[in-house]
Amino acid sequence: MYQIETGAKECHSGLPEIGVWSHLSLRSAGRTSLEDCTISLAKHSSQCSITLAKAGESMRYTVAGLLFLCAFPLSAAEITREPLEGDTDLISVTGVLNEGDEILFRNVAAAPNKALVFLNSEGGDLKAGIEIGRAIRLRNFATAVPPGTLCASACALTWLAGTPRMLEATSNLGFHAAYRVIDGKASESGVANALVGAYLNQLGLSDTAVAFVTSAPPEGIEWLTPDKAQGVGIAYETVQLDAANATSEEGKTLPYDPMGTVTAFYSALAVADGETASALVIPEKRGKGPFNEASIHAFFGAMSQPLKLTGTALRGNDNVRVSYEYVTNDGRRCQGRADVQTTYAFGKTLLSKITALDGC
Repeated sequence: MYQIETGAKECHSGLPEIGVWSHLSLRSAGRTSLEDCTISLAKHSSQCSITLAKAGESMRYTVAGLLFLCAFPLSAAEITREPLEGDTDLISVTGVLNEGDEILFRNVAAAPNKALVFLNSEGGDLKAGIEIGRAIRLRNFATAVPPGTLCASACALTWLAGTPRMLEATSNLGFHAAYRVIDGKASESGVANALVGAYLNQLGLSDTAVAFVTSAPPEGIEWLTPDKAQGVGIAYETVQLDAANATSEEGKTLPYDPMGTVTAFYSALAVADGETASALVIPEKRGKGPFNEASIHAFFGAMSQPLKLTGTALRGNDNVRVSYEYVTNDGRRCQGRADVQTTYAFGKTLLSKITALDGC
């Protein structure tokens, strides 16, 4: 069994426990390439480790392509399952939703006949949120947002699929304008809202409820309050979640991590992923200025040399100084810096402000 350790000092909390890549060629200096190996990436405490399923002596390699995975953390949701008392399981979805998380959810949710799904997610990929919701409705699982946590944007769409839906008095659930990249083009309405509307109709929501969700603002967040829910016909149960469950792994708050969140944000910019980038921003500023999903996709998707994060430094408790470089399609080169302000809200580290220092 070959083992590769990246030597990275930190892995972002959003890094999935296991990821698998096949048919990846690895090369170490002066040695023969290892081809067609199955590679597993795992987060263990403060290290990223990659294990190659290939018999042989133990060796360690540093692989530049895989270093990127830890230097620019993945922001996929963590999806886990554990038994509760009786015949019900507790499934938790924690962190930013990424494309492919719906497949992981279906695999995790295949075994239980009954389940309560805890949703503690900033949002993220629209398709993943909708498809997880469809899987929940198909299995007649209940949904809940743990006390003091956040379920916004795509996560809020997932929550709507629960039978029943549940909120605690301090749960925070909000809707944001649907955004989706369709055939390489960003869309905040039209096709994106059609996808959401079709999904909500499948859930059996009233026309008033569908109109409420699909008219959520492109800037900021539309919070679901008891009065609004009653007015538009979105029924849910107000519950006091068991303290043991609320403080378990599923209802946990995450440590304050400005460096990790800022690095994840810029890794999303590097691949023009407006959904993930926006999910890492405080809800009231989503869709505004530099945090607009469509603008992120349009600008950072038009690069001859994609954005590369070249440095990060913590300045005080809440501010991270970043340096980066990129080249646009028209040849404009940027070597810039920015001060990124973070805050701790809903048990998560989120961005609140970016100040560019060099005009780009």
